[in-house]
Amino acid sequence: MKPKLLLIADTYYPKVDGTLKFMEEFLQRSRHDFEISLLVPDFGIRKGNNITYVETSKYLNISGYPSIKLSFKNISLIKKTIKEADLVFIQGPALLSYISIYYSSKLGKKTLFYLHTISWELFQQFAPPFLNKLLYAFVKRMSTALYNRCDELLVPYPELKDHLTANGVKTSINIAKLGVDIDLFSPPKDSHAMRKKLHLPLKEKIIGYVGRVSKEKNVTVLRQAFHKLASKNTHLLIVGDGPEDQIVPFRTTSRCTVTGFVNNVQDYLQAMDIFVMPSLTETTSLTTLEAMASGLPVIATKVGFIKEYISKDYNGIFFPKNSSSFLAVKIEKLLKSPVLRQKLGQNARKTIVYSFSWDRSINRIKRILLHHI
Repeated sequence: MKPKLLLIADTYYPKVDGTLKFMEEFLQRSRHDFEISLLVPDFGIRKGNNITYVETSKYLNISGYPSIKLSFKNISLIKKTIKEADLVFIQGPALLSYISIYYSSKLGKKTLFYLHTISWELFQQFAPPFLNKLLYAFVKRMSTALYNRCDELLVPYPELKDHLTANGVKTSINIAKLGVDIDLFSPPKDSHAMRKKLHLPLKEKIIGYVGRVSKEKNVTVLRQAFHKLASKNTHLLIVGDGPEDQIVPFRTTSRCTVTGFVNNVQDYLQAMDIFVMPSLTETTSLTTLEAMASGLPVIATKVGFIKEYISKDYNGIFFPKNSSSFLAVKIEKLLKSPVLRQKLGQNARKTIVYSFSWDRSINRIKRILLHHI
């Protein structure tokens, strides 16, 4: 009889992000090993089987994601669902994942937590300046206490393990890299045809971003850099969505397309000439890996695991956080040099093919989970 695995996350359809992509890959490769059920927020789209949906709040919203309601009904549902599992595998961090850690450990369930974001860096972005340091310290202390209730933490790269240990996390921490579907995310055979299919400009150079349009992703700096470009034969492509205050300026920008969340990210990547990741905080940044697998030259901030797998001027280019002027200079540099774009894109593809495999990643995670049965 297969062990009952409960997979919990703070995200679900239609919010397609790195965590959800990981869950899709994990489910696809793990159903023969576990009897899997899901506990996720109810964002209005119900897709799949063996899923328990938690009611969300109309008023509490973090980074474009409605948070779950702190209600007796929700807490009872979370506890009931956890009780039925042999093993609890949580993706986070946000309110549902943190509440689940607490009750899973309290109920004596084997609890593993996959850290997709550094919580105190994330939540710091949403505090007013006078509360910034206080919120950072509070979230850090609360997160550390909850992580220490888990049986094991999974993180995508070694430096994050060291960071957590230095900040008081005593729970066992294992490294489990994310991966990329290198067949799905690959260089275009015909970029012109892809642009026609997606109704995008055929002659302009397309500078793109994929992901949430939110404060911590800092996509505003890309819009500012776009306005500073000397070359006007360009088009800005934003593949994603976010809170109104963050997304509206892009919708009103000339020569800019905003798609909202889509299920065919690979097509949009194949239509781009340059990919930009301007984030203030990241762990792995799965969309950056996917852009590299698609053979795109990448310009990114030096955050999280990105600074490890991108080598300056070999498979990508860095720019300082919050500097639209530096970003504009880097974009201009690539626009003026097709040879450099090709070199960076080819090396980016090689990096992903060699080092980032979903099969290898998921098999490692399955071994870690089965060890706790």
